[in-house]
Amino acid sequence: MITESELSHVEEAWKLAEQNKTVLNLEVCLLRPYHAIDGSIGQSWIMASLYPEIDAKDGKIQSWMGVGFDISHIKWAEKDQAKRAIEAVEAKRQQENFIDMTSHEIRNPLGAVVHCADSILTSLVEMEQVLRTDESEINIHKKKQLLDIYESSFDSINTIISCSTHQKRIVDDVLTWSKLNSRLLKITPSLIRVKTITQDIRNMFEIDAQKVGVEFVVQQDFSIDQMAAAHEYLMLDAGRLMQVLINLVTNAIKFTREEETRNVTVTMGLSRNKPSLDILPIDFIPTNPDREISVDEAEWGTGDLIYLYFTVKDTGCGLSTDEKSRIFTRFAQGSPRTHTRYGGSGLGLFISRELVELQCGEIGLSSSPGAGSMFAFYITTRIAEPPAPLNMIDLNRGPVPRSCRMSSSSTSNGVTRHCILVVEDNIINQAVLSKQLRKLGHEVHVASHGGEALDFLQKTTVWATNQGSGIDLSIVLMDVEMPVMDGITCAAKIRELEKQGAIEAHLPIIAVSANARTEQVGQALACGMDDAIAKPFRIVDLMPKIEKLVR
Repeated sequence: MITESELSHVEEAWKLAEQNKTVLNLEVCLLRPYHAIDGSIGQSWIMASLYPEIDAKDGKIQSWMGVGFDISHIKWAEKDQAKRAIEAVEAKRQQENFIDMTSHEIRNPLGAVVHCADSILTSLVEMEQVLRTDESEINIHKKKQLLDIYESSFDSINTIISCSTHQKRIVDDVLTWSKLNSRLLKITPSLIRVKTITQDIRNMFEIDAQKVGVEFVVQQDFSIDQMAAAHEYLMLDAGRLMQVLINLVTNAIKFTREEETRNVTVTMGLSRNKPSLDILPIDFIPTNPDREISVDEAEWGTGDLIYLYFTVKDTGCGLSTDEKSRIFTRFAQGSPRTHTRYGGSGLGLFISRELVELQCGEIGLSSSPGAGSMFAFYITTRIAEPPAPLNMIDLNRGPVPRSCRMSSSSTSNGVTRHCILVVEDNIINQAVLSKQLRKLGHEVHVASHGGEALDFLQKTTVWATNQGSGIDLSIVLMDVEMPVMDGITCAAKIRELEKQGAIEAHLPIIAVSANARTEQVGQALACGMDDAIAKPFRIVDLMPKIEKLVR
């Protein structure tokens, strides 16, 4: 009755039990078929326990008493569960691939649109300056016509940029929602200097606010000044935090731009205790009690817990009690008129709530019709030690040569020029980005994949055997997804070449990717890249990162 594959196992177990006069426990597969509840046919299994009856006089086994249980249904369930687990893992992998592919395919052309629009905008500004300062005897009527064309084109390009930015935010929201829905989103903490957060949000929205006449103020609560000296650095997920702030500030500007009084104020503060209503006078949204989250994993460090909080206050139209009760719900907006008048996907606040809760925090608001709104939230972080200061002396290789420490850049009329290597497989993005950078006065070289990038480095001043001769190189803009050799692999090889001494000093690398998952950005940084920027981006967002790293 026992299958052939089980016979040797049973015989060995029986002999051992007989020799030691011990209980024999077995799980055995039988030749008899098992008909499962789903209609499938498998093999029967029994679990048997056999007890030896030992003669008291001579100590020999007289007989065995055994009990057997049919466990075929349990074995079938285990097999079915294992199959389902494999299918779930595969489904998750396919879901991640789908999200990555969708993100990549949407962001890549959107990046080209933004770069082209920026290029046209720059040209229009230059044309306007020429027309307004031209002292030649140009026909006044003709000049006025050209200026009218400029005004119309300028407005159109700004609309393109605004719509592209809006589309990017919708893409971000939809992709984030899909990850939340599939439970693929993970909070990944990193070392962040507290005061840079307000600077980033100011840089991001200052110009947009000015365009619609909104007075935009970003400030730090007095608690920041009190604690900043001791708690200058925190462990938190800056990308997910900024996503919440972007959603809240975008809404504040959107709902304020048509009001008579147009003010939006963002305030950041720190608290050793969970913020009370005295600090955040709002109605908090109830959190999901089934969510299992913490900041106790090793990646968060061992620093003390501290709470980082934000308020976004506006002088917009305000919300009624009924509107407040549903705006944090998925695909819901304040009223049916909201989408018609202001647009939006109805996902922003739902996603903000989810992201805040994933960071062990709470979000809420205070608002009334005609009196504006105040949205506020806090997240839980850990205090972190500041990073080790950069040392220009490598103990293994000696002092870094001056020619390698200094960026290979020049300054003209107060503008810093660099030589920049753009590694990008998309021909359109490659051409548009290079044109934009050259227009700013930079020397640009291109490579279509990581292999070409490594070949190019051998022609530059950073290559040790060139002894300072060759093409000057300041920084590399490295796409992540590329054929032949991807950006992750290429960056890792560059860092390895630096360790071997084939490349002198540290070559700054910025990851440029249409895949914006936090895990992917973290992977890029882990392999040796210094910073990252997600497509689509504007040159005004990229240049500060370049200047910071080259310095």
